[in-house]
Amino acid sequence: DLHSFPTRRSSDLLSSTCTYSAVLLDLDGTITDSAPVILRALRATLNDFGIEPPPLETLMTFVGPPLPEGLRALGGFEGEANAEAVACYRRHYRDHMLEAPVYDGVPELIGALYDAGIPLAVATSKRESLAALILEHLGLAHYLVTCSGADDLDRRSAKADVIRAALSRLEGVGVDTTRVVHVGDRRHDVEGAREAAVACIGVLWGYGGAEELAGAQHLAATPAELAVLLGTSLGPSPADRKSTRLNSSHIIES
Repeated sequence: DLHSFPTRRSSDLLSSTCTYSAVLLDLDGTITDSAPVILRALRATLNDFGIEPPPLETLMTFVGPPLPEGLRALGGFEGEANAEAVACYRRHYRDHMLEAPVYDGVPELIGALYDAGIPLAVATSKRESLAALILEHLGLAHYLVTCSGADDLDRRSAKADVIRAALSRLEGVGVDTTRVVHVGDRRHDVEGAREAAVACIGVLWGYGGAEELAGAQHLAATPAELAVLLGTSLGPSPADRKSTRLNSSHIIES
């Protein structure tokens, strides 16, 4: 299920100076600054179950990893209780998930990679159906071949699994997956990339620092630095692109 994401076959892709044949992007902490929304939902969920939320520093460690795993560690939720806690979190999260802003420079990065003909996909431990809604809301879905995440039963949420699913979908539309890099901000991104046998670039504008991302092949402090590592530079934002198209459509020849 590729949702509404467009299919781009290898014949549609332009040559570029990128050393990677495709780029996978994490969502939370890489594309969007979603921590405030996630923390609000986590606190509300714990309160609903009569559990005092831990300090902010502790809660922050659960922004990014698979949700069932995080709730198990936070509240000791196992089995059916874990499923109930996940469902409770989802209700709180959906109310505010579209409020998470995109990081400055990331839309321009995605647009530049797209223009360079580099196949792009999102690989997230978030539920795939929710991730797709967020990407559509941000106006970024058009630039992606696919979005891979947990299914609606929260299976396939481990990072290596969602990366492998993204690779399979890319291969299915003719994309070369021999030189893929995954871009993310947490140790789960680094470990998942290693397990799925792809390279990893850690980004420092998210929720993990350089020490946590030490296993990545490269680190990038800004989207501009990441663009250089990927063989490009930041281009116009999707909003600017849309404005340019609209303005061009209103030009009347004299």
